[in-house]
Amino acid sequence: MIGVLELTEGRGRKPRAERRWLLGLCSLWVEVPVKAGMGERRLRKRVERGAALLFRSGVRRVLTAADFPYWEELRRAGLRPVEPETFCQALAAPLALAALAWQECRPERASVLLYGQRVSHALFWAAEQLCPRVRDLAVDAGAEGEELAGWLRAEFGAAVRPPEVGQADVVLAFGPEAPAGRTVFHLYGHRPDLAGFLPALAHCGLPAGLDRLPLLAVLWEEGKIKGEELQFLPPNTKLLT
Repeated sequence: MIGVLELTEGRGRKPRAERRWLLGLCSLWVEVPVKAGMGERRLRKRVERGAALLFRSGVRRVLTAADFPYWEELRRAGLRPVEPETFCQALAAPLALAALAWQECRPERASVLLYGQRVSHALFWAAEQLCPRVRDLAVDAGAEGEELAGWLRAEFGAAVRPPEVGQADVVLAFGPEAPAGRTVFHLYGHRPDLAGFLPALAHCGLPAGLDRLPLLAVLWEEGKIKGEELQFLPPNTKLLT
């Protein structure tokens, strides 16, 4: 079961727990009451009580608002965030195609660079999806990347060659220190950088107030959503929810 911890304005001193369905996923939602002007020490104590309540209930991973400032207290209580890295890397190819559409660049005329320290399963899957669709696909992943490029040429007969430095239409970075490109997706670490693109569900909105990437990641992990249900809204899109 996933936990949700939310700071809410209200009376009372004790956190309140309630089981709720979150887009088909059972969650334990804990509201921590706060008041304007409350001292930082008192507020942290209330967060600690809310975190302890989640832990006692068997929760280990928690969703919060994107700007939630008290993760140190949650970690001390034995709680951890939902890591969105695997989710983002699994959707690398759809992200690249969304960026090309935003650039008004047809895939068959586009260049995409896959970058990483090695050829992970996610990088290989992205290459396999993109190679038949884009004009040029480059793989920069050391010796394993050279082997993958050779396999792609033999399998698809496609142009697998490095574009000019900084000239790739899209760079999909599966590790740090990626080269430049028109649109660069940093798909690794605790907070992947999707270059301003917002993942969203095509058929419904998302609950307001929760960090979008971890929420979608846990729904995807638990099989509540599928990749084809996702869309990627371009930078500066204004959301109603």
